[in-house]
Amino acid sequence: MKRLWLLSLVIAIMACYNAPTPPSKIGGAHVSSFHYENRDCESLLSEIKFLEKREKELVKAQEERIKKSKNQQRWAEGIGIGDGIEASELHRVRGEIKAARGVFENKECTIR
Repeated sequence: MKRLWLLSLVIAIMACYNAPTPPSKIGGAHVSSFHYENRDCESLLSEIKFLEKREKELVKAQEERIKKSKNQQRWAEGIGIGDGIEASELHRVRGEIKAARGVFENKECTIR
C-alpha cells in the first residue's frame, strides 16, 4: 500500500512538470534590435504587424496543446505532453516584437 501511495505521488509530480506552459506565462526572449536598425518606419510597422499575427497563431497553437495535454492526462495517469516548438517559437517571436517596437519608438515613427 505504501508503494502505491508513493507511485501515485511520483506520477502527480511528473504531471505537474510535464504540463504545457500557459501562453500568458511565456515571456519574450532577449533579441538584439540590431536586425531592425536599418529599416525605415514603414518596413518596421509591416514587420511588427507580421510578428503580432504570428504571435496570435502561436498563442492559439499553445492553447490547443494545453487542451490535448489535458485529454492525454485523463488516460495516461496524469502525464501531459509538455511544451513543444510552439512555446519556444512564441518566446522568440515575443522578443522580436519587443525589439522591433523599441526601434520603431526610438526612430519616433508614427502609425498612419
